[in-house]
Amino acid sequence: MKKLGFGMMRLPLQVPGKEASIDLEQVCSMVDQFLAQGFTYFDTAYMYHEFKSELALREALVKRHARDSFTVADKLPTMF
Repeated sequence: MKKLGFGMMRLPLQVPGKEASIDLEQVCSMVDQFLAQGFTYFDTAYMYHEFKSELALREALVKRHARDSFTVADKLPTMF
């Protein structure tokens, strides 16, 4: 088992400086390459990318790959 994780905290952007403008096409390519190399662990959190990281993960990973081919760690906000 490979021990490297794909963090969803700093993703490529369509508009520099606008954290919610995730470049989904590039993220999909990155996710595909990560999985192709045999890695399976993804990490995200509710607040990353102005609350869009989990949505990007769903689009780039969950909707496009078999559920048994990856593991996702998610963190809950503690400030609410």
